[in-house]
Amino acid sequence: MEILVVVGTLTGRGGIETCVRSLAEEARINGDTVRVLALCASTVDGSWHQGLAYSEVENGSTSLKRQVIRGLPALVRACREHRPDAVVVIYGSTVALARVALALAGLRRPVMAWLHFSSMVKQRTRLLRLAHGHICISREIAQETAALDGVRAESVHLVHNGTRMDSLEPVARSQDGPLRMVHVGRLMVGEQKRTDDLLRSLAGVRGDWRLQLVGTFPVDGDRQRLQALAEQLGIASRLEWSGWQADPWGTLEQADLLVLCSAFEGFPLVLIEAMARGIPCVSSDCSSGPSDIIRPGRNGWLYPPGDNAALTARLQLLVDDRALLPPPATVHASVERFSSPRVFRRIRSAIEHTIEHRLGLSLSPGA
Repeated sequence: MEILVVVGTLTGRGGIETCVRSLAEEARINGDTVRVLALCASTVDGSWHQGLAYSEVENGSTSLKRQVIRGLPALVRACREHRPDAVVVIYGSTVALARVALALAGLRRPVMAWLHFSSMVKQRTRLLRLAHGHICISREIAQETAALDGVRAESVHLVHNGTRMDSLEPVARSQDGPLRMVHVGRLMVGEQKRTDDLLRSLAGVRGDWRLQLVGTFPVDGDRQRLQALAEQLGIASRLEWSGWQADPWGTLEQADLLVLCSAFEGFPLVLIEAMARGIPCVSSDCSSGPSDIIRPGRNGWLYPPGDNAALTARLQLLVDDRALLPPPATVHASVERFSSPRVFRRIRSAIEHTIEHRLGLSLSPGA
């Protein structure tokens, strides 16, 4: 199978990049091919696509309108040259572009929308009815997509994101001393990630604990605001600011717990990546994804979004008694269903189903 994935504006360091790369690598292992066409070069780090069958639109732009105008000729060329069995787009706004490109290339192929965003992120959902199939990464996104006007329920496929789990080294837990917590991801005051919620919650936790924060500050001034808040709360000496790391897990000498305080997500892959290494997680029960991953008491706990008192109470229990933390092997086993090979098989199955049931085609060569 030949799959063409069309991406838009990416930083080069996000979850979408990880998922696209994983899809391409698993396809190669299984004898399939994934090609990636970017309508705009990565805005921060372009190394994510090294080794992939990757191309960019010349003079691509972060402007959606310009992406459509400049991207159409490149997409038509890619369809004519490689004759993909399916075109997978990340953004709903690109569905119509892919339909037009396939028509101009003279190909009858499905366009699949691979939806990575919570409904709390403004999107052009009206265009999703033009997709032949929908790959949705969380239960909530799948339910909302199926409810859209013009979208057939049978075209919606729930396929959670995943990660490689073979050859992963578990992160050691501390046997004594402070409870060691970690936050991996963008560091923000309010907005999506609400890192300040974590600091305020921790200020109320008694006992011995430490927090390592791995990630960038995407909003100007947030580094100063968060570090000033830590000083104000009297917890600065317990925090370690590690910055962005290409391999965040390799920077952790010990980790007992990962904490996520997001106001919303699409599907927080960081939870699975942590659990695959035996690290249980505490996460806000936000839209969308955490409740698909966390099994309370088995691999972590959920708390109401924005409820700092509830987060403080949960962390206090774990500081007081780390025996409440589930064993690393139990945590790892809880997310084996999110392994990259299983995710690839589900995506391939969704594409095959769409080809057969929506277009009445087969995957025979030359079709």
